[in-house]
Amino acid sequence: MLRSSRELSSRVDLRVHQQPNRLRRAAWWLALWAAVGSLLWLTLQHSLGEHQIYQAGDVTIPHRLIENECWRCHTTWTPLQRLTSFSDDLHSIDNKKCESCHRVAEHHANQVPAHRDISCAACHQEHEGAAMLTQPSNRHCIACHADLKTTHGPSEIFAKNVTRFDQLDGHPDFLLKTLVTAAADAPPPHAKHGANRAIEHFQRPGDAAPRWQDRGRIRFNHAMHLKAEYDSSGKLIHGLIGKDRKFTDLSRSCEVCHEPDHEGRFLKPISFERHCRECHPLLFDHERFPGQSVPHQTPDIVRGFLTETYTLKEVGSRKLEVGTQSDSQLRPLPGHRDFQRLSKEQAKAVLDDVTKAETIAQQHRHSQFGYEATGGCRYCHEVEPVATKSPTSLADWRIVPTNIPSRWLAHSEFHHEPHRLLSCSACHAGVAQSKNTGDVLIPSIDICRTCHAQRPGDWLEPLRSQKSDAVSSNSPHQPQSELLIDLLSSVNRGARTSCIECHKYHDPIKDRRDGSFVR
Repeated sequence: MLRSSRELSSRVDLRVHQQPNRLRRAAWWLALWAAVGSLLWLTLQHSLGEHQIYQAGDVTIPHRLIENECWRCHTTWTPLQRLTSFSDDLHSIDNKKCESCHRVAEHHANQVPAHRDISCAACHQEHEGAAMLTQPSNRHCIACHADLKTTHGPSEIFAKNVTRFDQLDGHPDFLLKTLVTAAADAPPPHAKHGANRAIEHFQRPGDAAPRWQDRGRIRFNHAMHLKAEYDSSGKLIHGLIGKDRKFTDLSRSCEVCHEPDHEGRFLKPISFERHCRECHPLLFDHERFPGQSVPHQTPDIVRGFLTETYTLKEVGSRKLEVGTQSDSQLRPLPGHRDFQRLSKEQAKAVLDDVTKAETIAQQHRHSQFGYEATGGCRYCHEVEPVATKSPTSLADWRIVPTNIPSRWLAHSEFHHEPHRLLSCSACHAGVAQSKNTGDVLIPSIDICRTCHAQRPGDWLEPLRSQKSDAVSSNSPHQPQSELLIDLLSSVNRGARTSCIECHKYHDPIKDRRDGSFVR
């Protein structure tokens, strides 16, 4: 039988609100004693003269010269004003005060939020002791790059979703590496992307079809220069011949040509005089001019050098017979040069000799420096015929500009110095087998992740299986890169994966051509 509402209500204690709630009362007393205790502690510290409890943490080392001049960075009463106005646009540290000492430029002109709307203190947080102000955490970068937008909508130049470096879907591969491994009809990068300054879609002489490749127009074969063989005892039996007329293994001496700069960040440009002339001295006619070489200059200068050299050679081989002065001739006056006049026969002989010498010189110049010549400049450079030849010019061809990239990763930085324990082949795999100038030997991002990861062991196995020292597999020496791999395998944490390891918000690089970057 169902109970009535009266019967159900009789079961409720009407005096429940008069009974004490022990849990609520305990929480109330705890909050009260915490407040009273805090006030007592503050009073005690103040009476003892311990005023540092009211101060922020220590400033960073660069700012310790002004640590007692708070007004240089902070604006008085701004926190109270922000509290009363309920505005997040007010900051106690005004960007103008930072920029009075630190002259920096915007990241991108079309970034969202705009550079002027971002507080410097949002990323560069002071009063953190010895922390580096120039090393903000990744969360500041990811706040924008996880869903990258511009004033015109989603980014069209860079990756739209970057969350972390050591995940396959957290950071894309380098664009130039993606393009050279993609299909021939892969869409080109945005015109403002820095990859266009390193690679280009074209057909090099000898290629079957156009492809994305190194835009440099120098003929160079890494495999030929790095070839080295060792016998069973570890003795080098084949390699390049050095100054001492002995074999040398350049596969273990990449720095002979690729010299780091004084900061260890970039590699110096290859110079013919420093890196090439020793083996390629530009000799041109050993029979007539043994040991003599042409200058490594523009084609016009080389043409002039060859014409002059052969002309003087032919003219100098003929001695003209001219009359001698009579002993009775008076001594010439000081400052007056009295040259003998040639007879008609002598003048004609000189003219014939010079004309013949010039003809012979042109023949030699054309055979060694003409468009059909297989050696000379064509040995390393790409040449093309001149479309409109001047009647007074001897040039029927020109050298294609070398276009050697000065930087490969234009939107990031890489320091070779911290990676000196690695062998070059640990990152630049396949260099010993590279025979085409268009090969792009920059590693993929997976190679970077073998070390730069929270747990490098997950990425090290592919690198170990590649034989990191593939340049000279017969070499008896154990590569340092394998030692580093073993070291990283024994620890639970890899190298840093901070965004600022490779990227900068305030980019100091001046070689920017798209207008959006710092100049």
